[in-house]
Amino acid sequence: MKVVKELQDYWPLTLRQIYYRLVAAGHLENTRSKYNDLSNLIKHMRLDEWLPWEVLEDRVRRVSEKRGWEDHNEFMEAHIDDFLTGYERCYVQDQERYVELWTEKDALSQVFEKVAYPYCIRAVTCRGYQSITFLDGFRRRARGVLNRGQIPVILYFGDLDPSGVQMLEAIKQTLEDEMDLWGVGYHRVALTPDQVMSFDLPHDPQAVKITDKRYRKYVQRFGDLAVELDALHPQVLRELAIEAIESHFDMDLFREQMEVEQLEQDRLASIKQKILSDLKGLTSATRWFP
Repeated sequence: MKVVKELQDYWPLTLRQIYYRLVAAGHLENTRSKYNDLSNLIKHMRLDEWLPWEVLEDRVRRVSEKRGWEDHNEFMEAHIDDFLTGYERCYVQDQERYVELWTEKDALSQVFEKVAYPYCIRAVTCRGYQSITFLDGFRRRARGVLNRGQIPVILYFGDLDPSGVQMLEAIKQTLEDEMDLWGVGYHRVALTPDQVMSFDLPHDPQAVKITDKRYRKYVQRFGDLAVELDALHPQVLRELAIEAIESHFDMDLFREQMEVEQLEQDRLASIKQKILSDLKGLTSATRWFP
């Protein structure tokens, strides 16, 4: 399938991502029945090996890691290989702002996690309205950075519909009015009406339900637009996120931290080489392995 191949850099995908790419290309109508038809089609294409299984993944269900090593030699060899490797410096420790990337869409979590990681920031998946327990976690992080003299910032990505718009407002209201957290910057990066028009995103007026208690206020602001964040191409989401992140950072300071990291990694590599050399001499004189 052409659309799936075009999105190969973003595998594993969600069914909704594939669906909206087909809708945007004019291959499918934006209806629930067509979505269900696509789901069934992709299921059988994977079973018949017309599509790789790696195209999609189940991001809700989890399998834990298995405990244990084969023996102590395997354990030692693995830890010797890993010794003093993997060091990464926080590039944003001296920035004026502490930034988190928030999205209400669990299906898009990997897109945002891949963007957030190189910038040393957290990607937060909200999955709808947040509990007090969840928001307390952010309050603790925010108070910590406020005490360090930084400004906490939430960069928010959500659907353009009554609930999707109100979620960020509800987060702000709860944190300020009920949890006494002030001084946070709240920025809705996507989805916006301008983006819907600029990227010609498919929308469904019937998705704005008149029974929704947020209906009247939403329609007054946005009309009958109803578009899911998934409708944006993953590359566009990535570019919007990067632009928003970098707009809140001093990128010269960021690059200075990258240079320091390289010097520190070189230093660690030298230390590792010396320690392993000494260890090799020790093991030649002492029988460590049975």
